[in-house]
Amino acid sequence: MKKNIYLAPLEGVTDSIYRNTFMDYYGGVTKVFTPFLSPNSTKSFTTREFKDINPEKNDVSYTVPQLLTNNAEHFLWAVGEIAALGFNEINFNLGCPSGTVVAKKKGSGLIYYPEDLDRILYEIFDGLESVCADKGALVPQISVKTRIGKNDPEEFYDILDIYNKYPISELTVHPRIQADFYREPVRYEFFDYAVEHSRAPLVFNGEIKTVSDIEAIAEKYNNVNAIMLGRGLIANPQLALEYDAAREDFEIQKFDYDKFHSFNNDLLEQYIEILSGEKPVLHRMKEFWVYWQNLFPDSEKSVKKIRKANRIADYKSVIEMEFSNL
Repeated sequence: MKKNIYLAPLEGVTDSIYRNTFMDYYGGVTKVFTPFLSPNSTKSFTTREFKDINPEKNDVSYTVPQLLTNNAEHFLWAVGEIAALGFNEINFNLGCPSGTVVAKKKGSGLIYYPEDLDRILYEIFDGLESVCADKGALVPQISVKTRIGKNDPEEFYDILDIYNKYPISELTVHPRIQADFYREPVRYEFFDYAVEHSRAPLVFNGEIKTVSDIEAIAEKYNNVNAIMLGRGLIANPQLALEYDAAREDFEIQKFDYDKFHSFNNDLLEQYIEILSGEKPVLHRMKEFWVYWQNLFPDSEKSVKKIRKANRIADYKSVIEMEFSNL
């Protein structure tokens, strides 16, 4: 059975410009998740955060805002604001492995404290209807993205017991602990445990880079709701379309470099328009090339030139040369 594909949130990569442009050129996904927003005691979103949830710049039908906090009051404030904008799902980030995030007892740092996690989830679900009623908004679904623990994968048994107490709409499990970051192998046996014991519908996330990877997970876990792709889908933006083609028995086409050329140029022009100065534009485009370089065989020299580019004109020159060589 064909699985839904989700675009994972990547900080500094999948902002609203990237997500919208990706959907225009490629798509093939059912949901796209925003990089995390961090509600706090100011009870206001930054300009950057609001751009990522502005319904004029985001399709609320498939965009899922993600929240990172360890405070139920702050979470609920954000839920009220976001629900009033028309979004029907909000994701709770309990998976971010960043050291600075974990040190603040957020992301995968919070799941190390099961009593706090349980209390915060209780307060969130207890307060949802009230905060949304105050805004005249419908109550959105609350989904969760989690790792299986902080230091020890066996932490997951207690963590999942806590999740099972609450009406979580979907549970996305990245089967690594925080200490693994993205280096250590995925611990499939703990996703197996989730399949057997989770009350919430499951989404698999972790090390999915090819159509074969997607199909292997879909076959192994035939009852999961969806598969979330992050770095693999950034590195090959037509991956979800290739999966669609494979499921429909269409021939998987070779990578469309003409479309990708237009995709790159479109992103570049949009960032030139909204970012102040060449340096932030180049920083954003260079971040993409961390992933994109694998699309270009024998491109080491060009990638080095891209990294060293100090002017947009230099960046464009290298890109045009690379595409002309293809």
